[in-house]
Amino acid sequence: MSHSRILGLDGLRGLAAFMVIVHHTAIKGTDIGGLSVFMFFILSGFLITGILIGQRKAIEAGGETIGTALKAFWLQRALRIFPAYYFWFVVFLVVDELAFGEKTLPYWPWYVLYLQNFLIGYVTFAWAEFTHTWSLAVEQQYYVFFAPLVLIVPSRLQLAFFAGAIGLCLVATLVLMSRGFEMVTLYTSPSTGFVFMACGAIMAATRGRVPAWVSSRPVFLLAVVLVVALALYPVAERNHIVKLPYVVLIVASALALSTVMLGILGRPLSWTVAILETRSLRFLGLISYALYIVHLPVGEWLEKNVDLERLGAVVGLSADMADFVIVSAVSILLATLSYHLVEKRFLALKQRLKRAPAPPDEAAPAL
Repeated sequence: MSHSRILGLDGLRGLAAFMVIVHHTAIKGTDIGGLSVFMFFILSGFLITGILIGQRKAIEAGGETIGTALKAFWLQRALRIFPAYYFWFVVFLVVDELAFGEKTLPYWPWYVLYLQNFLIGYVTFAWAEFTHTWSLAVEQQYYVFFAPLVLIVPSRLQLAFFAGAIGLCLVATLVLMSRGFEMVTLYTSPSTGFVFMACGAIMAATRGRVPAWVSSRPVFLLAVVLVVALALYPVAERNHIVKLPYVVLIVASALALSTVMLGILGRPLSWTVAILETRSLRFLGLISYALYIVHLPVGEWLEKNVDLERLGAVVGLSADMADFVIVSAVSILLATLSYHLVEKRFLALKQRLKRAPAPPDEAAPAL
């Protein structure tokens, strides 16, 4: 995969992060947030697996060993992910003590070890003020378990490996469904997140070899329509219009979001990419990691301490819109400070440790 910046991906990351905020504030009851998280998984699978594929080729050429490649990969991921995550987790534990009644503090080891998705899916079966970081745990699990396999599997077999991984993950989801597990378990299971990351991995493995029609405008627009329909699906289900098995929704979401991604990759001069390349969306992409981490605790604190109905009435907004405006503004401010005061320092160290320049598109991990 090329080490030059890929047009549109920074903005796509920023848009996805912002839509998660929209989901938790202004437009509740849809699946906008879930689809945005899935898009982050695809982005991460594409960018990160692309790095691993390049390392595998270097191993096959005799320029690197599996051990040194894996060590370098994990070190660089740790420098990107750990500083902001653990900084904000410590801050949140203090806030949790003061404002949220210690809902998270008793479970701190799960969060330190990036196992909160298992905590939510198999222990508490409940959401709280910091549980949205389950997606970061899934991504970390991908780094731990899939990265060594990508470096071990020969290049000629990697496409089959990724396709097989998707199949195994879907089977695992069906097993969970057959055992009666509820949506919270299915949603936070690695078997769901790995499907989307493996889709991104397939894009990385086949880049430059995808038929032109796949990224054509009609196909792209059809995929966008399907994404909108999937976002509205919870509304249809609540109104007893349609009810689909979870695994069907996952397959449909993976196909739709992957097609959107392929449309962006295959048509860099399109109006869609032009929008994603605007300064505002690229800036949101730059701070998206911390933006995702801080936005929900900010929103929960706001709902507990501010009368949003009264505040909204004063400024002529609904409570949800007032929530959206304040959470967005405060979260963007905190994420900007996080990037410049915490993340940027470790990114500089990460770049010094790299043997070759890495794609700027890997600047932020998934949600």
